[in-house]
Amino acid sequence: MSIVPTPRLGPIALGAVAALVIGVIPAIAAAPADPPDLVPPVGAASQPPASGGTHTVTLITGDKVTMGTAADGTVVRSVESPNGTTAGFHRAVIDGSTYVYPDAALPYVGAGLLDKQLFNVTRLIADGYDDAHAERLPLIVRYTDAAAKLRTAPNVAGSTVVRRLESMQGAAVAQKRDKAPAFWSALTGASAAAKARHGSARPTLAGGIAKVWLDGKVKADLAESTAQIGAQQVWADGNTAKGVKVAVLDTGVDTEHPDLVGQIDASTSFVPYEEDIADFNGHGTHVASTIAGTGSASDGKERGVAPGARLEIGKVLDSEGGGQESWIIAGMEWAARDAQAKVISMSLGGGGNSTDPMSAAVDRLSAETGALFVVAAGNGGPRSISSPGAADSALTVGAVDAADKLAEFSSQGPRDGDAGLKPELTAPGVDILAARSHYRRGGSGYYTTMSGTSMATPHVAGAAALLAATHPDWSGPQLKEALVSSTKATDSYTPYEAGSGRLDASAAVHASVFATASAFSGLHTWPAKPGETDVRKVTYTNVGDAPVSLDLAIDADAPAGLFTLSDDRITIPAHDTTSVTLTAALDLLPGDRQISGMVTGSDSAKVVRARTLIGVAKEGRRQNLTVVAKDRSGKPLSGRVVLTAENLFTTIELDESGTGTGRLPVGSYSGWLTADVRGANGPHSLGMALLSFNDVQLDQDRTVTLDGRKTRQILAHVPQQTTAVAPRLDVHRSFTDSLVESSMLPNETYDSIWALPTGKKVTDGEFEFGARFRLEEPALTAGTKSGTYDLLVKRAAKPPAAGTRKLTAVFVGEGTATDLAAKNVRGKAVVVRRSDTVAVEEQAKAAAAAGAQMLLVVNDGIGRLRAWDETPWGPESPAPLTVATLNTDQGGDLIESLQRGGVELKVTSHPTTDYLYDVVRHWSGAVPADPTWRVKPSDLARVDVSFRNYRPGKALEYRSDVWRGWAVGNQLTAPAQGERTDWVTSDADWLDDAFIVGETGQHSIDVLRYRAGKTAKSSWFGPIQRPRMGPIGYQPVRYLDTVYIPAPGWGDSGSGHVGEAHGNFDVKDWMALYQGDRQLNWGNAEFLPVPGLAAERLPYRLVVDNDRAAWTNPYSTHTLTEWNFTSAATGADSAESLPLIQLDYGVDTDKAGRADRRAELTVAASRLPGTTASIRKPSLEVSYDDGATWQRSELNRDGGTWRAALKAPKSAHFVTLRVTARDSADNSVSQTITRAFGLR
Repeated sequence: MSIVPTPRLGPIALGAVAALVIGVIPAIAAAPADPPDLVPPVGAASQPPASGGTHTVTLITGDKVTMGTAADGTVVRSVESPNGTTAGFHRAVIDGSTYVYPDAALPYVGAGLLDKQLFNVTRLIADGYDDAHAERLPLIVRYTDAAAKLRTAPNVAGSTVVRRLESMQGAAVAQKRDKAPAFWSALTGASAAAKARHGSARPTLAGGIAKVWLDGKVKADLAESTAQIGAQQVWADGNTAKGVKVAVLDTGVDTEHPDLVGQIDASTSFVPYEEDIADFNGHGTHVASTIAGTGSASDGKERGVAPGARLEIGKVLDSEGGGQESWIIAGMEWAARDAQAKVISMSLGGGGNSTDPMSAAVDRLSAETGALFVVAAGNGGPRSISSPGAADSALTVGAVDAADKLAEFSSQGPRDGDAGLKPELTAPGVDILAARSHYRRGGSGYYTTMSGTSMATPHVAGAAALLAATHPDWSGPQLKEALVSSTKATDSYTPYEAGSGRLDASAAVHASVFATASAFSGLHTWPAKPGETDVRKVTYTNVGDAPVSLDLAIDADAPAGLFTLSDDRITIPAHDTTSVTLTAALDLLPGDRQISGMVTGSDSAKVVRARTLIGVAKEGRRQNLTVVAKDRSGKPLSGRVVLTAENLFTTIELDESGTGTGRLPVGSYSGWLTADVRGANGPHSLGMALLSFNDVQLDQDRTVTLDGRKTRQILAHVPQQTTAVAPRLDVHRSFTDSLVESSMLPNETYDSIWALPTGKKVTDGEFEFGARFRLEEPALTAGTKSGTYDLLVKRAAKPPAAGTRKLTAVFVGEGTATDLAAKNVRGKAVVVRRSDTVAVEEQAKAAAAAGAQMLLVVNDGIGRLRAWDETPWGPESPAPLTVATLNTDQGGDLIESLQRGGVELKVTSHPTTDYLYDVVRHWSGAVPADPTWRVKPSDLARVDVSFRNYRPGKALEYRSDVWRGWAVGNQLTAPAQGERTDWVTSDADWLDDAFIVGETGQHSIDVLRYRAGKTAKSSWFGPIQRPRMGPIGYQPVRYLDTVYIPAPGWGDSGSGHVGEAHGNFDVKDWMALYQGDRQLNWGNAEFLPVPGLAAERLPYRLVVDNDRAAWTNPYSTHTLTEWNFTSAATGADSAESLPLIQLDYGVDTDKAGRADRRAELTVAASRLPGTTASIRKPSLEVSYDDGATWQRSELNRDGGTWRAALKAPKSAHFVTLRVTARDSADNSVSQTITRAFGLR
């Protein structure tokens, strides 16, 4: 049984750069000697759970990213790898979104194989894809050509295929969160980590997968009269689009609405948890009635644009107006193929561009079926065209008001990625009156008003149906061309803003001439060839019975001569076509410009009969940035350079020659490479180096050389002898609106970290570099007169006594029992080689059986050799004798010396780790010439740490510094019982965590700041354990009509920790919320959400019942806590803390958890951040017979706590407590702790 750790919180070819993200592109005892300062709370409200609080997101790789908030509102974040450790990751903040890329994933994103939105933690949380809200990560995969031909869809381990999506040669796939590591391994193959670290050949995905996207959330994009678009004139001619099939992909429909009764031919739902098409949102009903409502509820007044059309209803959005991209694609396939709709209306949108799965599906289905997809542009304003409206074949619709003024919210072009021409036209979309679904809560009557491009879109879909009724043989592209050609001009806006103009249904239906809808001259890369042109064909179609002559003109705010036509006057024969060519002279287009306009065709009466959207875009100047890297010996160094500038984060891949080139806009660039280099202890030792550069002005082709020979070792010198066990490298570069950071955590096989000095400090934005070390008292040191060895050590179950001694070393080959029998090794240090056939554990067992005192294993590869096959999160694996490993170089020298004669080792043993240093240092502006620092005692705080578990064994503990909001570090092995003195950097913020694997995890309640020269106390796992909440991850809140209540049941000694039992299947954790005597909800996972509460302020009762059951800890065997409080609905802007009074206890116990019979007990009652009521004097009752009888104890105030003296009889073995407290708002708590601690 194990506890899943609870965290706190591609190759780029020469001449190309793939942009990943681019805008365009402690426990404190009750009475500590001097406690660390908890960050003081400010403000009274948390952010709503959807955007604040604490969220953990498991990425596609299995890495967990946690975003939490401290009491002062500071965001605290962490990253943890699937095995409970973190190797390294990169984070970027672009356009307000935080992206976290594990180092192993970066090459796949850079190569375009993984959607960067899979790592957009901000979006994943906003979409409800965090671990608390989604057990599975929804994905869309595209299969390779070979895999797509298989009858059965390929299935990647750790996932299930939800549905095939043939329109984009893929499928919707659900990755199981708890199987994410298996999925990642199967998706990438076993060598993913090696590829990521060493920058090998271009990565590919396995399992028949060509690319993976996030199956992102899609939302409904929230009229003016039909008269505005001329629909009534069409009706007057007898055309109501009778019999034309129009599919509506939306939130469903109110089939009982009078305007829609009898209008629906077919329907189906693609929302897995809402099988009925009933529209509880109202959006779909409004859209459907705008298209084909009969107006029956208004005596025909509020008719839709095409009341004779037949509706095919596909429910692809849920009752909240949201859905997944795969639902949308499945709905599109049904509408186009199965329902055979002529027009498909989609008032929805997500992220993405013209290449994403939804856009690809629109294009493929349009070409396959001839259907016209009419899609909302979106409601994001300038430069925000969203998918599927970004598809080439989609007719993309913006919104205007009743005066044809462009709606402020209407999404505009150019299209992301290629500056394409979108939208194609606009339609009424402000304050549109249409049918109201009676299923929707709130409001009354048959009609309601809504605004958005969602409302504009059905006007166009209805007009397309009218047009299709007039020309039933026309294809989707012909309908699109006619609608775009016939719009009413909105001369105040460019086509990028409003397309060709506002929809004119009457003009479209009566038009006999139309033209190519769009003739985009493309996005052209720099440099343009002298005299280069782009030529496009514009075709004019005449469906009338007489020839038509048109005068052609270019209407564009463009340099003179940029666009020219092959003819400025044409005659189109009856029932025929005529074409002209549009030429763009690219020399005349300035760099970094996008221009849109129109070609108009006017008849002899100067009436515009046809419009064609035109445009062109051109890259600005680009230069090559070449990076050349060398290792510490001057040899080529391959790897991956992280490159950043304002609003840009990308990578450049360095090949085996140590060279890579990126083609980039002119600007100033910074970057860094983290790479494996020779370490500090010989040619075969392993170090990690950060080679960075800043502010390279790319005004011409430039080469940056990262010379590892100039790197300097990063060291922290502390007052006592130590060995580094957990180093970390940090680097940060930020600008006004963006930042990129990397943190790398080399494992124990590395003996050193290095950095390349960067010279002068940056002046534009910020640059920061730093390192963090945990430096422990060595478990063992060994050496000869020549020097001390660099060792990794596994202490024996019974390690040698403390002190220094001399041991004779004996070399015995591979250390088999036969090898050992040939030598006298009793009482000696046995030296063996690492073996492929004899594991270290077998060598140790044989050496111990032969009477050896210690085992030294010599590596034969690069880096240090792990001394024992045991991970921090794995079960304890005792060693029969002390085992130490030497690297290849030092061990080889020792073996050579032994082969020449006898060697005596000086060995010093420290059977327990009695002290350590947690030190951190960051430099601003540059990597200094000498990245070392000497830590003075005056810089440090002292923390006396006590591990007080009820039984000895293995524990985990780590103190993470909070650097720029990120708490990054890996749990390290510690004793479950023991004492230790820690020396801690005082000018840093810290979080501390400890675990007993399979039993409990303990976490500091808030960010800690230790004061230099002072002593704090931290006690883990001891009495008195009870439910305790706190601001980082464990704050109970109310948001709207829902309460979110974390109730970790096992906070340990003092007031500094919350304690949970995640993964402990022996324990019983039960909780329930009541309103009066009515139980509203219950749970058994130390967390309880309760939705649907009444809006008014009412009293509630929370009961938390924790029972150890089969968990054998003798203390706090059962706790029963009852909170009484009041709560009311909050506004949408913020959540509010629930006023749950917290109780903390302090008592001096021995290592066995027993107190003196006359010991002093402290009780503290406190409020959580965000609550303000003052707390009155608590009451205390004590029982010495497990609650059979009770004695009231008098409490005396002592500062912020209350004190009482025990009066235990000689016959008592345990103390049971019952405490109540109340605040000035009449919120209260009552807590009974059975066998809170023992007596001696």
